[in-house]
Amino acid sequence: MLAVLKKQRISGRQGCLRRYAGGPQAKVRLVCFPWCGGGASVYRRFASGLPEHIELLAVQLPGREDRFGEDRLLRMEQIIEHVIDDVISVFDRPLVLFGHSMGALVAYELTLALKARTGREPDLLILSGHGAPCKPAPVLNCWHSAGEEEFIANIRDLGGTPPEILEDRQMMRALLPVLRSDYEVLETYKHQSTTSLSCDLVICAGNEDREVSPETMGWWQQYTTGSSRVQWFEGNHFYLHSQPRILAQSLQEWIADSCGTNGY
Repeated sequence: MLAVLKKQRISGRQGCLRRYAGGPQAKVRLVCFPWCGGGASVYRRFASGLPEHIELLAVQLPGREDRFGEDRLLRMEQIIEHVIDDVISVFDRPLVLFGHSMGALVAYELTLALKARTGREPDLLILSGHGAPCKPAPVLNCWHSAGEEEFIANIRDLGGTPPEILEDRQMMRALLPVLRSDYEVLETYKHQSTTSLSCDLVICAGNEDREVSPETMGWWQQYTTGSSRVQWFEGNHFYLHSQPRILAQSLQEWIADSCGTNGY
């Protein structure tokens, strides 16, 4: 869940995008958006499970990893404005957006922005670990301003963060500002668009994820006139930590269905 402080070895950079698989000759571009506190490198683990025709690009937001010293973004609108030009610059071939948790909302809002700015949508939008914004959680806590102990307890409850990091007070104090900023993005986010999408949609989550429900995940299907499906994986909110190869295989299958890459 947390950004890694040490320097990452990046195989390619383009603005806020970091390349972990594929290259300029790839047939499809897969752009991934991390969860609260996450940096681009959280998607490195999926790279080895993807074929060469899929280029994996992950978004590196300010305040984490190789951008640790940069000012953090506090509103969804700021994030979309920050990343959209870089995504448009790689929108020269079939495009797939994948986002987990906070990243799912970012991917969705970016899809709306791409449609408004260019008249085009990605071929496939994959939304993981976050319910549709028309169905908010019944209780919305203001976690970004919570006390340190309460805030850390919430992070521990979600899972996905190694205990040694949670118990390292010095590291946690360095990373908490990034997490609080991302929580503020979520807790101030308001869904206002009435635009209907036409791209294909995949909605997925862990079957033990207490942050979502079949109802909140299923409501995403109302957002597109394209094909849509809901898929559940074994695990909690961070199911993708425990089975990266299974998810990579699913990504390959979903992309083949929507982008016509079965022959590769």
